[in-house]
Amino acid sequence: MATFSLTAINVGTFNLGEADKIITLFTREKGMHRAVAKGARKPGAKIAGKAELLNVNKLLLAKGKNLDIITQSESIETYPNLRHDLKRLTYALYYAELTQVFGQELTEECSRYFDRLTLSIGLMAASGRDPALLCLEFEFALLEMLGIRPELNNCVYCRDSLNERNISAFNHELGGLVCQKCFYKIRAMASQSGPVAAEVHEEPSLAMNQRAEAIENQRSNIYVTPLVWKRMVLARIASTSINIEDNEPDYELRANDSIKMATSAARRVLQSYIEYKSGRRMRALDLLADLV
Repeated sequence: MATFSLTAINVGTFNLGEADKIITLFTREKGMHRAVAKGARKPGAKIAGKAELLNVNKLLLAKGKNLDIITQSESIETYPNLRHDLKRLTYALYYAELTQVFGQELTEECSRYFDRLTLSIGLMAASGRDPALLCLEFEFALLEMLGIRPELNNCVYCRDSLNERNISAFNHELGGLVCQKCFYKIRAMASQSGPVAAEVHEEPSLAMNQRAEAIENQRSNIYVTPLVWKRMVLARIASTSINIEDNEPDYELRANDSIKMATSAARRVLQSYIEYKSGRRMRALDLLADLV
């Protein structure tokens, strides 16, 4: 029977038969993969602990007819500190859920994403940094690899540069921030009873030429304050840092209660955008809402 090895993190599990588990893996070598851990639910089984969610293992697998079978497993990382902090554990489970949802789209980025995911879980487990901020940075890194990172520097309608004075709202459908001028134009068009002339886009093909589109865009808007915008911009910059594991950003060291609240608000904006893109509610968020 042909065998092969993978370095993988467990991002999902479910029971199979009386004693086995099917494990959803994200691997450094090939991205998403599913395999059977035989006997993982038997008391005292050697593979039982290594089949737990979020564990990172070096695996030897045998090719199976439908699913490959894990024949050997060497533990690399288990993140034990997470087990003592329910909030941080839930954030890490949210990362795993995001990986299950978007993992198939990350095949070409599998090595880079694997390293970012395991690093991010490690930071969540061991760092004293604000978990909401760590989550925000991870979400930006994920969206960048998916090619759907939101626009934060220029209005997604008129392309004017954004600043503290003209920032207004985040638009899910258009994937970024809207300036005050365009926000009020969208609202005005949405309130009109008849067809609306295109005023915002330079190109007619991009114009909101129907009231229905304006209404939909209005519904997609989430108000964003200047401070929330700043937190999003700084977290996006931090998400691309090469030495992210070594640095505690200055913008976090200066954090007070209002800034922490803005960070949480920024995270909610980005999470709603992620849910819009995925078309589903992330289950881990329901538990997280009860903890923060």
